[in-house]
Amino acid sequence: MLRDLPPRGRWYILAVIALGALTFGALVPRAEFTPLIPLIVLVLASSLTSAFKIQFPIASGSNMSVSYVVDIAALILRGPHATMIVGAASGWSQTTLNSRSPNPAFRTLFNMSILVLTVQASGQVYLRLGGRPDADPSALLVPLAGMALTYFFVNTVPIAIAIALTTNQSAWRIWKTDFASSAPSYLLGAAAAAVVIKVSESSGYWLTLLLTAAPLYLTYKMYRAGRESDARQGAILEAAHDAIITMDSQLNIREFNPAAESMFGYRRLDILGRNVELLLPPAERLQQVRALNEYLTAGSGPLAGRQLEMTGLRADGSEFPTELSVARIGADNRAVLTGFVRDITERRALEEQLRQSQKLEAIGRLAGGVAHDFNNILMSIMGSADLLLMQMAPGDPAREEATEIKTSVNRGAGLTRQLLAFSRRQAVRPRMFALGDVVRGMDTMLRRLIGPEIDFEIICAPEPLMVVADSGQTEQVVLNLVVNARDAMPEGGRVTVRVEGVDVDEAAAVALVEGKAGRYARLSVSDTGTGIDEQTRAKLFEPFFTTKEQGKGTGLGLSIVYGIVKQNGGYITVASEPGKGATFLIYLPVATTPEPAPV
Repeated sequence: MLRDLPPRGRWYILAVIALGALTFGALVPRAEFTPLIPLIVLVLASSLTSAFKIQFPIASGSNMSVSYVVDIAALILRGPHATMIVGAASGWSQTTLNSRSPNPAFRTLFNMSILVLTVQASGQVYLRLGGRPDADPSALLVPLAGMALTYFFVNTVPIAIAIALTTNQSAWRIWKTDFASSAPSYLLGAAAAAVVIKVSESSGYWLTLLLTAAPLYLTYKMYRAGRESDARQGAILEAAHDAIITMDSQLNIREFNPAAESMFGYRRLDILGRNVELLLPPAERLQQVRALNEYLTAGSGPLAGRQLEMTGLRADGSEFPTELSVARIGADNRAVLTGFVRDITERRALEEQLRQSQKLEAIGRLAGGVAHDFNNILMSIMGSADLLLMQMAPGDPAREEATEIKTSVNRGAGLTRQLLAFSRRQAVRPRMFALGDVVRGMDTMLRRLIGPEIDFEIICAPEPLMVVADSGQTEQVVLNLVVNARDAMPEGGRVTVRVEGVDVDEAAAVALVEGKAGRYARLSVSDTGTGIDEQTRAKLFEPFFTTKEQGKGTGLGLSIVYGIVKQNGGYITVASEPGKGATFLIYLPVATTPEPAPV
């Protein structure tokens, strides 16, 4: 939309449109419309060849537009005033007919105005230099050259300025890169138009039509082949999941496929012509631009024959990891660079998850080995303490110390069990039981544990939800979660333990229970505490990770909960926001088979 353009670009486009409209309105009434049929033929020929971009190849890498030849012929035969109609029709057809997607009205009006001003200016130069339809061919060289060069400059310079003002670039650089090399085709087109007119006058229109039929047919075949090639290329660009970005020798963007629009957040029409550094973060911009220039000019550097991981910059300012591979086409100042960009954010996340999983596995093995060795030491101490107690009289003063040793050993044994549960090496005794009964049986203990300043409630479904798990480990899970909820509410609050039956469908199963839909018993522990931010949630179940002060937490509680839940075939997730409390949700499959034998 016009209002989305920068102010200077917007006012420039409006000024060109107004000038074109005034010129057209003031000078068309002076045009000579008779004979009408040839004028209509010129209008149709210019419109159709312009809409379908029919061109003659004139040199390696260069083409001559047939619509331009028609415009020059119209200027020679009908003068600048009548030819404005031909130019306006050609400008309209360029942006309206045979277009992939509708263009905004201001683009169409701007294009029409540019061609109206172009044909008027070049026609006036032709007349001022002595150009006339009946002039001798040798006398037309200077008028034709002046008309062609005027057409070239008036047609290309305003367009380059418009692009520069709307994309904050240098107008000179755009004109030099995109338009300057086409000047010879304008001169050749003017000469071709004059030759066609002279041949027509001397040999008749039918002979001229016969002589031009063959090249026109070849041009049409080339057009069809080009259209098919463009269609194939367009289909590839449209269907590609990777961003495909083509850059010229100045690293200005020349192609930007739909995947690139989605990835970087820019619309294709808004970014074409702008420098690729717009897509690079400031911290890496200089280094990456240097690498692109090195590959573009010499075919060497970090991008030569390999994929390069780098950082991309979206339109909203956010950065994301990408993988870039490039291909160079052409040489010297005509070389273009095509970059294939892949967003690897998801792959990085999966790699991080794999590293975390490997770290958990390694720590689990270490914890299991340490727990077994520590347990052997504790059993030796326990045996020695029992022997001491057996040898001591009931009133022996040292008996109390021996009892304290035994009590400490029992505490150490509890820590050992936690480590074994974390490493999943502790022997489990699964049995079928009603989850609600086990949780309700902990009511008195839990109330004493959390204290009177916190409201506590257990809510269980009326129907028995039978699960197969280790009931002792289930109690440990509830205990750890309730203790964590208490610690998250130093000023008091409310803790709710709920047991209910839920049916998890296919859609919810992907996010909650690793894709396994079915009937589950859901155990939830909710609090009204300080809540958990996103960064903390990502590390919540890591061993030895804690947010408590030093000396007030081991960091094993939630990792042990995670290990127990997984060991019993369940799933755990957490929902929380800072300042809004937290809810831990545990899903255990409802038992539908007889209780397994103890192991």
